[in-house]
Amino acid sequence: MSQYDVAGLFQFLSQTPEQGLRKMLVDNKPFTEPHFNLLLKVVRAGAEAQFCEHFEKKDFPKVKMGPAEQKIKDKFWDDCITACQSRGILQPSVANNAA
Repeated sequence: MSQYDVAGLFQFLSQTPEQGLRKMLVDNKPFTEPHFNLLLKVVRAGAEAQFCEHFEKKDFPKVKMGPAEQKIKDKFWDDCITACQSRGILQPSVANNAA
């Protein structure tokens, strides 16, 4: 179980217009244009379940990455978490601990 509400993040990313997301996320510290492009590729590569799985494992679906994306892929998920948390679009998960 994730410590984050990854499903909520996926919903937000998949339903928000690209231009709005770009304005919100790309600040070049640490989230750059290649980060943004790679994030959208991961979102578009599959459904919510696949996105959540890649997020958890910090890996990627089979997507074509350019040189700039290759360069950032090792730190990509950490940068993504930092950027999304600071913008308030990645929340801690509200897991049901009653079990």
